[in-house]
Amino acid sequence: MDLLIALGIPMLVLGLAYLLVNNASGLPVWLERLTNRSGAIWTYGVIIIAVISIVRYASGN
Repeated sequence: MDLLIALGIPMLVLGLAYLLVNNASGLPVWLERLTNRSGAIWTYGVIIIAVISIVRYASGN
């Protein structure tokens, strides 16, 4: 049951978001501006989160 909730809710939200964007005439202006920014910030953020997770796992916490 937990797996169904953990996978079902995000899939439902993503599906609804896809339908809303697909039915409208593309992405909103603010979202287009957000996607035009450099992806380096997001890349470094993901790397930092991964490194912190590995360090926490290795330290036994």
